[in-house]
Amino acid sequence: MLGDLIAAMDQPEVVADVLSTLDPELAVKIAERAAQTSMSVADFSAGAVRAFLDEAYDDLWFQLLTVIRKSEDPGLSAVQTILRWVVDV
Repeated sequence: MLGDLIAAMDQPEVVADVLSTLDPELAVKIAERAAQTSMSVADFSAGAVRAFLDEAYDDLWFQLLTVIRKSEDPGLSAVQTILRWVVDV
């Protein structure tokens, strides 16, 4: 589930699979943010997800839990939501 997907976010092919499920504009924004930080998309994405897990405040966690509860694929939905939040900041 979520833990397995987060642990696998260091693998470029896993990140590519996740990004392929996103709106193409969002995937482009993630790639742009990665380039701005001189990171690979995989490293940026994995770091963004980990930073969320370490630093998110309660309100975001409650929102994320709602997304997870409503999803058929909770792990993927959680990572998609986190990445969406990262580029919206």
